[in-house]
Amino acid sequence: MTRDTDLEATIVAKYVVMAPLLDERARRLWAAAESAAIGYGGDALVSAATGLARQTIANGRCELADGVAVTTRIRRVGAGRPGIGDTQ
Repeated sequence: MTRDTDLEATIVAKYVVMAPLLDERARRLWAAAESAAIGYGGDALVSAATGLARQTIANGRCELADGVAVTTRIRRVGAGRPGIGDTQ
């Protein structure tokens, strides 16, 4: 199967514009939406265009399928580094 270079270039152009505005959650959801719009092979194409891992895009697709709740959190509760008060 040959890669659609025009579509990949379009995604790269979109990502270059959007990347500075997105946090990690929004980046994951944006990539998942692009992948879903492409259909079969979308994860691999978006991954190649953005440098995001295919698993990250797949996680975003699962998140979109479950429904996206409006929240101020970027990560799940308990995710990330422990607070400085916990480690000291």
